[in-house]
Amino acid sequence: MTRTLCLRSLVVAALLFAASSPVAAHAGPNSDPRLVAASVAPDNGRACHLSKVPVDLQPGIYIAPGSDVGNTYHQEMSLQFVVVKLCLPKGKKASTVQVLTHGITYSHRYWNIADPGNAKADTYSWEAAAAKAGYATAAIDRLGNGDSSHPLSNFVDITSNSTALHNVVHALRNGGVEGPDGSRFTFDKVVLVGHSYGSYTSMIEAHRFTDVDAVILTGFTHRVNNRTPFVIESSVYPAETDPQFAGTGLDPGYVTPQPDTHRKLFYDPSTAVDPRIIDRDAATKGTVSQSEIDNYFLVQSVHLNINVPVLLVNGDLDGIFCNREPVDMGTDCSSSARIIEQEKPFFPKAPSLDSVLIPGVGHDVNAFHAAPDAFTASMAWLLGKVPPR
Repeated sequence: MTRTLCLRSLVVAALLFAASSPVAAHAGPNSDPRLVAASVAPDNGRACHLSKVPVDLQPGIYIAPGSDVGNTYHQEMSLQFVVVKLCLPKGKKASTVQVLTHGITYSHRYWNIADPGNAKADTYSWEAAAAKAGYATAAIDRLGNGDSSHPLSNFVDITSNSTALHNVVHALRNGGVEGPDGSRFTFDKVVLVGHSYGSYTSMIEAHRFTDVDAVILTGFTHRVNNRTPFVIESSVYPAETDPQFAGTGLDPGYVTPQPDTHRKLFYDPSTAVDPRIIDRDAATKGTVSQSEIDNYFLVQSVHLNINVPVLLVNGDLDGIFCNREPVDMGTDCSSSARIIEQEKPFFPKAPSLDSVLIPGVGHDVNAFHAAPDAFTASMAWLLGKVPPR
């Protein structure tokens, strides 16, 4: 794509002349803090704590040792971390933790969306639904997103993302993540839960490291529809040029949605969503690296070495993956059976592959009116596969 090639050229230039230390950037640092606070639901029924977990930087590109870029790479390798929000259900002992990984332009806040009609409710909170079912959750900001470290954008791809997620899984199994009151817990079982690119990250982590007990992939299939590549590429621009990221020093390979594109990107063609959620979504947007966008088509071709149960959770009006044209390269989302039929070849070793399909819901499953239906079905499935205790 012409736009991609131009951006890649800019990124190469940035790599050659950028300072060696990583940018201390955050998702939308110039966003209205009142809107950020209003976009997050309360932590009902659970005790939560934010902390940083050191992670390895392992991008899927080769850097020549001894070069200027190579020196930058080696310096950045030891400076990366991922922010983790660890929540424990009140009054229940959980030995299973769900690791929640968000999609592009989001952060850990995606898993705890505020209800605009009732600030005290947890209508749109996967975290709260998991706690009610007895599970602990660890919602992360992916590498290069939110309050996690931001290495040079060329280093933020599916390899570095999945490696960082593996580091978090290891830390959770070995008491390496700080919980409420400074406590540390060792979890016997770990379940990966992803949304969109977070689903890509989760399945590639499970494929590469085979270190988890189940995988839930939301807002994801292996086939994007005809419109998706154009819609994504035409809707983003360098984050540094956006008022919400002005002055952050992010290199040109970090991009963000242009104004008035969130509905088109993440909600259309469904209308079963409170428009205030979309407005808050746009006002608290994050970034995505061009390297992550470039990874999409490579990841979609992988036949996965996942040997644990897998659940797919989608809306039948997902504007990124579901067919929207009479002749379309996307996924037939007419039924759960059809989704399983199309996805099964990619999961040859999974002992079970199941699907939950929510009518009238678009790509951002957690944000729609029917989100509680998705939460209930997902927890019921998981209780039958990997109990919380």
